[in-house]
Amino acid sequence: MLTVLVVEDDGAYRDALGRTLRRAGFRAVLVNGLTEATGACAATPPDLALVDLRLEDGDGVSVVRMLAASVPACRCVMLSGHGTIAAAVEAMRAGAVDFRTKPLTGAELVQALRDAVDPLPAESLDAVERGHILGVLQACGGNISEAARRLGLHRRTLQRKLQKLPPAR
Repeated sequence: MLTVLVVEDDGAYRDALGRTLRRAGFRAVLVNGLTEATGACAATPPDLALVDLRLEDGDGVSVVRMLAASVPACRCVMLSGHGTIAAAVEAMRAGAVDFRTKPLTGAELVQALRDAVDPLPAESLDAVERGHILGVLQACGGNISEAARRLGLHRRTLQRKLQKLPPAR
């Protein structure tokens, strides 16, 4: 069970977030600001953090920086009802992996946390090109001239690309 540190100064919203996270199978640690977040991290290092941008005793970016320094493995998702591009950039530079604006549905919130834990792997452009070329070549029964025609390439260009293809992983 993953532990989520919820840093939110609005008590009713914080409690609602806690209920949503517990129903989704997370262990929620609820705190209301920077000071409590620091203490909670020392007691139980979280796997994830859900941090509001504006807090009564500081700002959420300070919490993200504190988490990045004290619990580097913790993945932070920033929440804000007053989101701006500048705030999102600052949060991401501080170490947040996502920035969401309120209001969020429970499903959106849970998905944001799951994406923070297990993001989709980014496939390189070389790997995509390799897969496409080899797929067309296979569909043509290994005939380079036909594959080149289908790909819109000159036969020699396709041969050079095949020589330079990165190896399969």
